[in-house]
Amino acid sequence: MNSIYNDKRDIQPVNIRNYGAIASIPDESANESGHQRRAKTNQHWRSASSSPRLVQQINSFERIAAEAVTGDYHKALVAMTINPIVPSDTIAKKYWMKCSKRIKETC
Repeated sequence: MNSIYNDKRDIQPVNIRNYGAIASIPDESANESGHQRRAKTNQHWRSASSSPRLVQQINSFERIAAEAVTGDYHKALVAMTINPIVPSDTIAKKYWMKCSKRIKETC
């Protein structure tokens, strides 16, 4: 906000609706984009995305994780399993056990 308000003309990463900028994910999905002065979709990503499978995988993880917020153990486990930084379903279960314990302590 400071950058925009003070017209610093620097580049800030912002999350905006995809609106077709990345063809492999739905329009309503978030798209992180770095732009000067205003949030605007990077239209050149439409054909330049170097890892469309990774983008799809991250998008799927985010959507399922958002659905799992209701406390659905199975959706949470699926989300953690498809997260590209989680190397196996066994480790996903361990991560989920730690996360769910922290969630219960916080709530």
